[in-house]
Amino acid sequence: MSLFHRLVIGVAGLLLLFSIGIFAINVNHARQSLLDSQRMETANMTQGLSLALVQFIEEEDWTSARTLLQATSDGSFVNTLRLEAVGLDEPLVVQNPGSTRAPAWFQALVALPQLSTQREISGGWSPLGAIMLEADNSLPYNQLWKLGLNLLLWLAVGMVLTLAICVVGFRRLLTPLHRLSRYLETLQIEGYAQPIESTRVRELQGITLAVNQLSARLNDQFEAQTAQVIRLQRMAEQDAVSRLGNRAYLTRILDEWLAAPESGALVILRIDHLSEIYRRDGFEERDNAIRAVGHYLSGISVQGTPIQAARLSAEEFALIVPDDSDDHREELLLTLLDRIDDIVDINPLDESRVHHARAGVVLREPGLQRVPMLSKADSALREAIESDQRWVTASREARHNERSRGEWRMVIDRALAGHAATFVAQPVLLNDGQELHRELFMRLREGDEVHMASTFLPIARHFGIGAQMDRYVLNWLSRHGHDTNYRLAVNLTQDLIGNDAEVDGLIEWLKKYPTLACRLDLEVTEDSVLRHIDNVQRLFRVAWNLDGRGGIDRFARDLNSLPILNRLRPDYVKIDQTFFVRDDVDNEFLRSLCMAAHQIEALVIVTRVESEAQRARVSEIGADGYQGYLAPAVALPPGIH
Repeated sequence: MSLFHRLVIGVAGLLLLFSIGIFAINVNHARQSLLDSQRMETANMTQGLSLALVQFIEEEDWTSARTLLQATSDGSFVNTLRLEAVGLDEPLVVQNPGSTRAPAWFQALVALPQLSTQREISGGWSPLGAIMLEADNSLPYNQLWKLGLNLLLWLAVGMVLTLAICVVGFRRLLTPLHRLSRYLETLQIEGYAQPIESTRVRELQGITLAVNQLSARLNDQFEAQTAQVIRLQRMAEQDAVSRLGNRAYLTRILDEWLAAPESGALVILRIDHLSEIYRRDGFEERDNAIRAVGHYLSGISVQGTPIQAARLSAEEFALIVPDDSDDHREELLLTLLDRIDDIVDINPLDESRVHHARAGVVLREPGLQRVPMLSKADSALREAIESDQRWVTASREARHNERSRGEWRMVIDRALAGHAATFVAQPVLLNDGQELHRELFMRLREGDEVHMASTFLPIARHFGIGAQMDRYVLNWLSRHGHDTNYRLAVNLTQDLIGNDAEVDGLIEWLKKYPTLACRLDLEVTEDSVLRHIDNVQRLFRVAWNLDGRGGIDRFARDLNSLPILNRLRPDYVKIDQTFFVRDDVDNEFLRSLCMAAHQIEALVIVTRVESEAQRARVSEIGADGYQGYLAPAVALPPGIH
């Protein structure tokens, strides 16, 4: 219950107590006054009747006596008159009970005593009889009931007006607290925000100042931690001259690229003319040329996705080029080599173009590992140099029944249209043995053959149908997600995240199925975060409002994403195990990376953990959990499909 509701309920309770007290005091005072008045009237009436009845008793005129008693009873609030007299065989009784509008519960609440008086009728030396009068309480009850209704009305009106004034006053008084609360919520969800304005409430000025200082201090700590991670990463994986990655960096990104369901090509460049620049102008001019080449390579992108570049040796560079068509890749290579020739040309006034840069290209193939891929790229580079070609693309290995991209597209379309997709779920375990969630993986059935996601996802990305596959997964979850009793994670494609309409549709789906959304973790890749941060942020907000969670997959491939963490604040990040099992990476860098994630309360999950030794190292470095062959994927029960 909020503070505002507590204050309003408290004031309402006090007003109710005061109203009850006022009501009780006023009604009791009126009751006592009515009783005193009734007691006096009955005494006077009894006295008057005792005098008036003497003549009728002496004359034994009982008819006149009854008439007098009846007239007295009709003209006043008398319940019973009883006359006992000498010569009267039976007492003369006149009754005239009245009626009251007061309900029974009210009469029980303000119960009035039944007043009665008796007086002897004097007749000289001996009494002639006695007259007894019993009062009727109808009139006092009616008067008290009317008084009670008026009191209740005015008290209710007073309470409502007082509560309305208190509500307005409390809202104005609590506005600074509400502003502080919203600021803290924003701070937790989005990270550092602008300082909150001070308030005129003296008691809250110190709190506002402390919150602003705490926010700034946390932001400074996160920025310092991020800067340390980037600095350590540069020390471990950056070439000092070109500002590109070094061999260690290339090893890591190659392993991650080959492990991810992606396509593309590996390119090795050789610029022999750099040695000529060194011989003629010295190492300083050579380093300037290398820096210029590095600056150019770091700015190249393919369809908005930057290439990843590293310097291998004094004259060689390696590039991982994202997936693209053959024609566009050829055009990119031609433009790239021409630009590098212009950068290192020591005689720009010479009209004849001399080709200084050569390249060996290897297209990614299923099952191809890092060492064979580097070897093929190096062989293609040597062939390009020996044959005086600008670049040579290594020939693909002939595979039995190898399919083209168009054929794979037909396989995907047929499987989705025929609901021939199945799912497996791989647990993600924390260091204490608890389960974070189970990540959902799709398989496509084609007859007796089952295709893994790593086979068809690159094709889906190439044709831009990732959003269609995501919608298929969501439709499947809407039908079968209720049959599972564990938390599931869904990895969303960049095709969906980059489309505003698709994100809006996913948000509506989450709101339509809140019971599913509350146990669903939405994962996006680091590249999706860098390119579509606004869509990711609003998607995560909706998930958090529905008690869901958001995470980043393939994290730390580009450490430029670290500052964005403070804005996005995911629940967890997943890092490939190649970060953690290499001996050439300083442990301090890995610990700093985990600490940066922990600064924003994000869990660090290491993927592709294959052995107990790797799991132990993951825990030692500071990660929170792992995913991989130690916790293999399990098929969902047949009934779910």
